[in-house]
Amino acid sequence: MANKTEQSRQVYNDMAPQYDSAPEGNYTRAHKQEIMKKAVLKEGDNILDVACGNGHLLGELCKKAKVNAFGVDISENMITAAREKYPDCTFAVGPCTPLNFDNESMDVITVSCAFHHFETPQIFADECMRVLKKSGKVFIAEPFFSPVVRLLANTVVFPFCKTGDVKVYNQKELRLFFEMAGFNNIESYITGTVLFLSATKASAIPV
Repeated sequence: MANKTEQSRQVYNDMAPQYDSAPEGNYTRAHKQEIMKKAVLKEGDNILDVACGNGHLLGELCKKAKVNAFGVDISENMITAAREKYPDCTFAVGPCTPLNFDNESMDVITVSCAFHHFETPQIFADECMRVLKKSGKVFIAEPFFSPVVRLLANTVVFPFCKTGDVKVYNQKELRLFFEMAGFNNIESYITGTVLFLSATKASAIPV
């Protein structure tokens, strides 16, 4: 397991028991709320929350429609907490790449405030394209930092800290991963501390 990924696993294993009341849990609440606001779900949809933590986002999304809900996270303790809190959802310990799901098996994929921990972001975007059904959608909510703060975080803080953070992205960079993966109808915007993106897998290959 790569170094940053292992750091993330250890940090979130330690954080799991008190995550909801911890500063991290409070900070990520706005990111989850943005996804909950934007995600359109239909009865019977298969939803996958990647880096699902203790399952809070998935549990809230299940209130919008009767769906088949799946969550994966590298933290064993987070998955244990998620299973206890949301027994009707299916949770598994696993990485963001590769995703252990069949081709075209999901209608919706979500990632809340975790994409900046992914060591292979382009591979993840490619995996979303593989796993999503035609017309499936991915919803990403990431931290938004000003250019100066983003530069300091990426060049001074993240290379030396042990929290598993890899890189925070600007809006153009985040969009490019999913454009390169072949998604279309990409929407992105910034609201408060949240950089939001949604992208759709085409219903058919262009002729």
